[in-house]
Amino acid sequence: MPVPRPRPARSPVPAFYLYGESLRAPSERLIHVETIAARSRLHDWVIRPHRHRDLHQILITRRGRVEVTLDGRTDALSSPVAIVVPPGVIHAFRFQVGTDGLVISFAPDLARELAAPSEGLLAVLERAGATGLDRRALDTTDLWLVGQLLLREFGRSASGRHAALRGLLGALFANLLRLVAGGTPSIAVAARSANELVARYRALLEGRFRTQRTVAEYAVDLAVSEATLRRACMAAVGQTPIEMLHLRRLIEAERQLRYTSMPVTQIAYHLGFDDPAYFSRFFLRRTGRSPRAVRAHDAGGAGASNHD
Repeated sequence: MPVPRPRPARSPVPAFYLYGESLRAPSERLIHVETIAARSRLHDWVIRPHRHRDLHQILITRRGRVEVTLDGRTDALSSPVAIVVPPGVIHAFRFQVGTDGLVISFAPDLARELAAPSEGLLAVLERAGATGLDRRALDTTDLWLVGQLLLREFGRSASGRHAALRGLLGALFANLLRLVAGGTPSIAVAARSANELVARYRALLEGRFRTQRTVAEYAVDLAVSEATLRRACMAAVGQTPIEMLHLRRLIEAERQLRYTSMPVTQIAYHLGFDDPAYFSRFFLRRTGRSPRAVRAHDAGGAGASNHD
C-alpha cells in the first residue's frame, strides 16, 4: 500500500525591509522615496504578496492601471490612485507596464510625530486603503508636486537633506488628507483585531520601553493574556512582543548614540538597564556592533546612510 505523501507546508508571507531586501531595523527617521518603475520593472511589474514589519508606505500613481491587493482584498484601479499600506498589512501589486508613480516609505515613529498636529491624519495613515482620485481634484492639490520634490531631494546629498525630506513628507501628508479623508476607498481594509491590539501595544511601548516592565505586565495593561498578545504580534508583524520591545530600545539607543554626547553608561541607565555591561552585550548581539563602535563610526562622518 503506497504511503501518502505529506502535503507541502504553505509558505509564510515574506516580510521585507523594502521589497526584495533582507529585514533590518529601520532608523526612527527613515524616509525612502523611489519611482514605482525603479523596483517593479525588475520583477516584470508584479510585486508579490509581502509585508513590512516597521514601515509605512504611500504609493501614488499618475498614469497606468494597477491591481491592488490589501490583506486579501483585490481591485483594479486606473490612475490617479493613492494607496496607503501601514506596517504589517499583507499587500501585492500588479502594475501596467510603464506605470508612472512613486513609493514613499517612512518609519512609524516619524509618521506619528508628523501626523500628531493634524486631526484625522494618523487614522488615514494607519488604515490600509486604495483610493481612486479625481484628476481634477488631484490637480487642485500639490500631492504630485510634493511627491516629485521628495524624489528629487531624496537623490541629493546636500546639507539639510533630512530636514527638507521631513518637511516635504509633512506637506505630502496634508495633501493626502485633503484628497482621501472625505472619500470612499475602492479598497478599505478594516483594522483587524490583531492589528488593533498591536497598535495599542506599540502605543504603550512608546511611553514605557525605558522601564523594566515585562511582557506579562504589558499584557495585563492591555487586558489580554500573554499568549493572545504574542499571537497578535506574530500575526501582524511577525515578531514576538519581546522582540518588538527590544527593537524599540535599540532604535532609541542608536538615536542617543548618534545625536547626543551622553556616555554609554548613562544611555544604558536611561533605557532601563541596571547593568551597562549587559546593555553593551545586548546591543552588540543584536546589531553586530558595540555602542562605542557606532559612536566612533558616526564621529568619523560616515554614520548617515542613504536611507536616513
